[in-house]
Amino acid sequence: VDSSAPNPHRVSSERRKEKSRDAARCRRSKESEVFYELAHQLPLPHNVSSHLDKASIMRLTISYLRMRKLLSTEEAGDMEEESEMDSQLNSFYLKALDGFLMVLSEDGDMIYLSENVNKCMGLTQFDLTGHSVFDFTHPCDHEEMREMLTYRTGSLKKAKEQNSERSFFLRMKCTLTSRGRTVNIKSATWKVLHCTGHIQVYESSDGHNNCGYKEPPMTYLVLICEPIPHPSNIEVPLDSKTFLSRHSLDMKFSYCDERITELMGYQPEDLLGRSVYEYYHALDSDHLTKTHHDLFAKGQATTGQYRMLAKKGGFVWVETQATVIYNTKNSQPQCIVCVNYVLSSGVVQEDLVFSLGQTESVLKPLESPDVEMPKIFTKAEDLESSNTLFEKLKEEPEALTLLAPAAGDTIISLDFTSS
Repeated sequence: VDSSAPNPHRVSSERRKEKSRDAARCRRSKESEVFYELAHQLPLPHNVSSHLDKASIMRLTISYLRMRKLLSTEEAGDMEEESEMDSQLNSFYLKALDGFLMVLSEDGDMIYLSENVNKCMGLTQFDLTGHSVFDFTHPCDHEEMREMLTYRTGSLKKAKEQNSERSFFLRMKCTLTSRGRTVNIKSATWKVLHCTGHIQVYESSDGHNNCGYKEPPMTYLVLICEPIPHPSNIEVPLDSKTFLSRHSLDMKFSYCDERITELMGYQPEDLLGRSVYEYYHALDSDHLTKTHHDLFAKGQATTGQYRMLAKKGGFVWVETQATVIYNTKNSQPQCIVCVNYVLSSGVVQEDLVFSLGQTESVLKPLESPDVEMPKIFTKAEDLESSNTLFEKLKEEPEALTLLAPAAGDTIISLDFTSS
């Protein structure tokens, strides 16, 4: 037997391997063609779709199909063709929005984000779409996020509407620096977003799938996410109806700018060392307490509209953006800076008193230059009789108000007997 002759089994094995490699190469080529065609079916710019990898194509395709199903309501036919005016209006909506739009599935997948997410967070629409929101949010916020995604139906229609509303604060990764530069996702920082929106439940148009089974309703969380600006990054000059204040960690005033005098009547020095809770309307205290809890937990918060008491009675509507300032050396919270926007055109219900603090000016003794204190309050032995005191008080009736004790004064008995 010729030992140099090739082994037929070995030759057969090599041929099978070569055929397998050719088949795999052909399969990969066809797969790439399918992915290429799929990428160009997506509503994306050509320069974006041509640079997507297979995982990104699948991620964006699944999100697109979800959004298509979400929008395939009975009125979908009216939305097929968008007019030029509608297109312009849509762009204006995004420009007017101080944040971005985000749609989440019940599992927390980001199936849609508006294009302006890039200006707010540094990450592009295509970087985030299809990913789980939990991959880009602070771990300490995950439990609250899951609670916001849960839809609990009520027995009454009104209860259902109330259960669908959502308002919370979320820390999300941001690759934008304070100077406007973009950094790598590994160097991202946390930015606090005020998220407001509602749970939307969609029923399938026919209610059944291709197999004849009834499809469960789809639940989505539609949110408008607004970043809370840091006080050091506010570029627009504050107008005359906005004032700054600084507080200690127990929410006592340590600084307030003088614009509050014109808006609410207080002098800045009147507020120093006083708790901000002394100036809140009682009906808003619970809401503001919860907001302050969010502030200390997440570093920033916005209050929404609330009532702040004016000095001489009444109140003004205010909205506050609060930020915890940290010590640069030890990263410990140092103070709280608030940007307060007065929404009222003036003091509301200024003739009503809502707290004892607003009565301080009323309870102060009446000062009159015509009243001579020594002339009235002389020693008892210098008065000839009680009739003499009556005659003196009768001549100066304004002094009668001084004999009535104000709240908190010590009552001193007067001896009107003659010596």
